[in-house]
Amino acid sequence: MRRSPPAALVCLDLQRARAAGLPGAAATARACGEVLRQARRRRWPILHVHRREAGPHDGRPIPGLEPLPSEPIYLRPGASAFSNLGFAHAAQGLAAPLALIGFSLGDSILATTFAALDRGLPVDILTDAVFAAEDETVLHRAIATTVLGLSVPCRFTSSTDLFREEAATICAANAP
Repeated sequence: MRRSPPAALVCLDLQRARAAGLPGAAATARACGEVLRQARRRRWPILHVHRREAGPHDGRPIPGLEPLPSEPIYLRPGASAFSNLGFAHAAQGLAAPLALIGFSLGDSILATTFAALDRGLPVDILTDAVFAAEDETVLHRAIATTVLGLSVPCRFTSSTDLFREEAATICAANAP
């Protein structure tokens, strides 16, 4: 019997152009790198979503956060990762909650969250690996309040808590 993965990691906009000039972007990139390493070690499905950029070099990945050859990259024409039909099909076929990391809470992460919830897909927003501008803290609270009332599970959590939950689930499943 094939076990579903505990989560699928969705790396949103881990691109140089998205992080350039943002205060605190380096810390977010480091946190995203750690989550990416942990997800790879756990063999989670990893989906990279990049925004289509105007210049030939604007869309390059942040150094250290480049996709592996086995990890698909989807170019999103709209605000949400689901604006790419290939991503939409892949995400719906995984039978796993989507763990979102990347840049930026106020646009692609918000849009992808609501698009996933519209499709009945659970979402974990990994707050320690999501860039939120200082003025987005009010938005963060508003989103949290809104999604808590929805029937599809959506939560703001840390990557540490998510990885601990996975370990506890595996231990419980293997207990005598």
